Amino acid sequence: MSNELTKSQKRCLRELAALAYERELGAELGKVEAEFGRWRRGEIDAHALEDAIHKFHNGPARQLYSLYTGGMLEWVAAGAVARGVVSAAEIPQEICDVVGRYTQPRVQS
Repeated sequence: MSNELTKSQKRCLRELAALAYERELGAELGKVEAEFGRWRRGEIDAHALEDAIHKFHNGPARQLYSLYTGGMLEWVAAGAVARGVVSAAEIPQEICDVVGRYTQPRVQS
């Protein structure tokens, strides 16, 4: 995170990133859950389910972990807004300008 940010702004960015991480991880886990449903209905076998779990672990789970724990939370928050994971209305007022520096169109304060 940038050194010019206040402790409060950094905390807000961490909270916003945590919210986005929870939502994106939940969406990906929903896909895995659907595979469990297919397995229970006999549409796929245990090996196909295991493969789906493996692909989740090595793909989306790792990518999201890396994204949300890597730092530069200004970029992470802006990316979550750009992807529609977090709405501009959910951004705390005190970090609108911070996130707005990294988004197009700008988040209005």
